[in-house]
Formats: sequence, C-alpha cells, structure tokens
Amino acid sequence: MQLKFKDNEYELKLEKQNDNQAIVINNEKFEFSSILIDTNIFSVLFDGSKTNVYVAEDDSRFYVNIDGNNFTLEKVKAEEKSFGEEDKNLGDKQIVKPPMPGSIVKVLVSKGQKVEEGTGLIIIEAMKMETTMYSSISGIITEVNATAGEQVDSDKVLLTVEKEKAE
Repeated sequence: MQLKFKDNEYELKLEKQNDNQAIVINNEKFEFSSILIDTNIFSVLFDGSKTNVYVAEDDSRFYVNIDGNNFTLEKVKAEEKSFGEEDKNLGDKQIVKPPMPGSIVKVLVSKGQKVEEGTGLIIIEAMKMETTMYSSISGIITEVNATAGEQVDSDKVLLTVEKEKAE
C-alpha cells in the first residue's frame, strides 16, 4: 500500500509471522508484537518498549495516534501514484498542494528563495488543525500561488520548488 506523509510517499506492507508482526516501510523491516485492546486500539511492543496505538481510517486517510502524537497518512490512489512516481523519478520538482480544502494561515517562503529539504513552506488550517507543508527537495521556490487568509481547494497548486540547474 502506498501512503503519503509530509509530502513523502512510502510503500508499506504488513506481514504476520506466528505471534509477531512486521511492517515493511520502503523495504526496511520493523518487527513488533501487538494485542487488540479495543476497537482500533492496540498495545504494541516494539524494540523493548510498550505503547498504545489508535488507528482509524476513512476513504482517503489513516489517522494514527501514538502516545498522544497524531499522524495523518494519506492513501495514494493508483492514478496519483503513477503521476507521483514520474515526478519523484525526475526528482527536480515538487508541486505543493493542500492535503484537504482549507485556509492558508501563513506562506513561509517567497518566489526566488532558496530552500533546503525539510524547510517549512506554508501553513494550512483545515478542520481547526494547522498543518505545515515541508519541502521534500532542496531548491528554489519558482511559484507561489497562495496568500494568507485565502480559502483553497485540495487541487490548487500552492507552491512549486525546483532543484537548481547546474550551469
């Protein structure tokens, strides 16, 4: 299954081995054991540490809470995957779109600005939760199509980051 978190895509596969499970993330395997406590709530033992994990899903996302830390993982649809893979293979451009319709809280960068991978680009509010979108590549902001206070749909291109071309 393909999932997206903070503009990065991950290939996940769950494996069951006797009483233990393993999750394979981008070909890296993590073994753990778990017990179902209640609907969608698990007690997980990983690397000698025990924690409670809550998992819920809807048509487009998984919602995970691990010890009070919330994570939203977007399901990548087949048509998005093929487009995303092409873009990813080029590796020279990142197109930033909101994860869901919402309001722009703050644009953290400007056109022509150099950014490093992991730099915060824009803050979006949806359903009373703020989400910071981050750069997945180092490069230059070539397009800024959003302003603070603007209402946006999930298909709007907010920003574009392109790798610098060697001269």
